[in-house]
Formats: sequence, structure tokens, C-alpha cells
Amino acid sequence: MLECADVDVGNGILNIRYSKGHDQHYIALHDSMADLMRRYDSAIREWFPSRKYFFPAPGDTAHPHTWVEKNFRRVWAEVSNDRTATAYAFRHHYATANINRWIGDGFAFDDKLTCLSKSMGHTTLESTRYYYSVVPGLSDIVLKKTEDGFNELVPEVVS
Repeated sequence: MLECADVDVGNGILNIRYSKGHDQHYIALHDSMADLMRRYDSAIREWFPSRKYFFPAPGDTAHPHTWVEKNFRRVWAEVSNDRTATAYAFRHHYATANINRWIGDGFAFDDKLTCLSKSMGHTTLESTRYYYSVVPGLSDIVLKKTEDGFNELVPEVVS
């Protein structure tokens, strides 16, 4: 349901109006993704110069919510025999891969987790920590890292 008006391809910023929690938020794209979005936009404008949706379905409507999973399964079947993969697994991987890169970063860990949480549209850090709750032991590491950072920031609050 991403509308063209909500995509700033020049600056690589997405205005997400419709998310799982119905909370509006902004995403700053990595330069490589912003470039890909600019190239896509340039190419599709040749066919649909005044489209409403950035990724239009036929008739310039929004894709149904089942579209991503249906097409993921079709494309995945062409490259893999693994039938357990899901489109949602990429979101899970995005969260855990980012968090894994920060484990030794000290206090910056909290700041990065907050930014990741907001970029994923989560209203709480617990929603982002959830991605580690399904991996035994790692959830405790993430919780400890965020508590340690909080303790360093405001030691008198923690008893």
C-alpha cells in the first residue's frame, strides 16, 4: 500500500502510513536500496507515469496482503527445494543479523536497537527483542545488553 507520494527517492526516505500496528513511521533507506528504488521508479514511470502506488497492482490498486507470500513461494520454488522458508523469515533475518553485528558495541547497542525497532515499525523494544525469543539463550544476551546500557545511562534508577 506504499503510495508514490510516500516515497522520497531523492533522499531515500519512506513514509510508512500503513503498518501492522497502524502506526506511521519513517524509514531511511540504505544507499544501495535507495539506488535500487530510484532505478525501479525511473523504469516503471515509463509505463505508469502517474501511478498512485509505488508498486502498483493491475488497475493501479494496492496489492492484496497475500501477494508477497504467494510470489515469494513462486520465486523461492525456482531456486530452492526448501519448503519451510517464508517471506517473513527475511524480516526475522534482518532483525537478528543487525543485532548480531552490534554485540560488542557497548552503549551504542541501545541506540542502534532503538533505531532498528523504530525502522521496523515496532512501538516497543520488546517487540524487536521478540526475534531473539525464538532462539534459546540469545534472548537473554540481548536483554542483558540493553539492561547494561540502561544501567550505564541511569544507574540511580536501577536497584
